[in-house]
Amino acid sequence: MPRVLLIGARNPWRMEAAIQRGLERAGHETLLFDDRRSARLFGHRLTQARALRAARRFRPDFVFLSKCLRLTPQTVAEIIHNRPNAMWYHDPQWHRDLDRPDIAHIATIGRLSEVFFVSGFVDEWRAHGLPAAFLPAAGAREIVPVPPDPALKATAAFIGAGYDPTRAELLVEVARHVPTRVYGPGWGPWRDKLQWNGGEVMGPTFSAACSSADFTLGILPARAEGATTYASDRMWMVILAGGLYLGPSAPGLDGLLRDAEHCFWYRDEADCIARMKALRGDTALLARVRRTGEAFVREHHTYDARLPFLLERRAWVNPLGGN
Repeated sequence: MPRVLLIGARNPWRMEAAIQRGLERAGHETLLFDDRRSARLFGHRLTQARALRAARRFRPDFVFLSKCLRLTPQTVAEIIHNRPNAMWYHDPQWHRDLDRPDIAHIATIGRLSEVFFVSGFVDEWRAHGLPAAFLPAAGAREIVPVPPDPALKATAAFIGAGYDPTRAELLVEVARHVPTRVYGPGWGPWRDKLQWNGGEVMGPTFSAACSSADFTLGILPARAEGATTYASDRMWMVILAGGLYLGPSAPGLDGLLRDAEHCFWYRDEADCIARMKALRGDTALLARVRRTGEAFVREHHTYDARLPFLLERRAWVNPLGGN
């Protein structure tokens, strides 16, 4: 089995660590180099030397790149020289913002890679000169449902950062109609209008937030205007956690999951509220969609299921047909 070097965050609930666990289950020897942690502990210059030394000692057959924000392009180029590699970027909605230093850096690293996998906006990234290919985000296999917590009961829940006022506007309106809970950082400006838990939720706490709500909402940020196939990895995480996902419909996105079979889709704010009100009394239907959604995502949309496409740098195949 190929030896795989991964560059990215070591957080157990983030993409890179989830991919590492999947690779090891498949029999690969792996090394995860956390460039951001290294930079905090040892500084920028020493981090370059540490990354190069790790690559030389480990002698990977394949290199997986995340954002590489604390590595220079020269360091990355040396690490991947004559080695098969791929990069996977989960925030492709920032394709309009290459004037931001962090996004410009990600684009520069992406141009070095053999394949720059993105979970949406493929044409837009290709227009920037990157070897972009579509690969949907995924969820960690370790995410599992937990029993509902009566203290977290709600009709609607949203899990995500409060950096986008348009998300807040939709949630404030939803909260006017049904009991709503919001989880994640950055919601302070709306604390008087939303029932907010005050911080990030991960692991069993994430699953409890999903299982305790009738619906867990997906809301695209304003930066994702025009999205077709793009959806946050939270969509897959929510369903793996046993949540009933209600998200924004888009041409292409609703080809990844079927309405009323794996999840529910809404067209706009009014439709989101109307669907919750109409569906929340049909407990048999809601329970069935939770079950079938979780089973489908667990089979087809975990990081383990994405490994062949990453390692072979080939086009993703939609299990529902079409791409």
